[in-house]
Amino acid sequence: MQSRYRRKKPTTIQLTSLLDLLFVMVFVSLLQQKAPPAPAPVKKTKPAAPKVAAKPKAKPVAPPKKVVSTIEATFNFYGTAKNPNLPTGKYLMRGDYNSKTRELKLGGIGWIDRPKNYDMVPLSGKIGPSGKTFTGRIEFQSCKQFTLQRTTNSGEREISGDWKGVYECGQGATGLTLTIL
Repeated sequence: MQSRYRRKKPTTIQLTSLLDLLFVMVFVSLLQQKAPPAPAPVKKTKPAAPKVAAKPKAKPVAPPKKVVSTIEATFNFYGTAKNPNLPTGKYLMRGDYNSKTRELKLGGIGWIDRPKNYDMVPLSGKIGPSGKTFTGRIEFQSCKQFTLQRTTNSGEREISGDWKGVYECGQGATGLTLTIL
């Protein structure tokens, strides 16, 4: 039995011819795009004498002042005349100082001398406009505020030095010397 339908011969020859034609068209298009433009006629003129202008001297620009800087300090606490039976302790602190707003935030990072049943407390406050006072809050349970007076200026930073005063927590008024490095 003969089949009613005849198979078509593959059209690979037609397809190959179309691909060749497409390749030639793309190649010609690329050649036309890369052809150098025709040179424009050049008009010859006599060059004018150059004008020499005095250059203004550049003013030295100071590098921008860093607004927020990392601060390290030691927190040394001890008994006071009103509360002499408190133990002494000392730990390292690290935090940020914003010279624009004069805000200083410090948190404890490691004990140097830890008394039993004592924890590190974070400080957050402002340096006064004169640079001689530092007041703020102790962000810890049963703690309130602190008030420190600058006793020495030392170090590279505008707030470096020793700050002495008291802070209020559950154990009562406690002496504090904060040394900002």
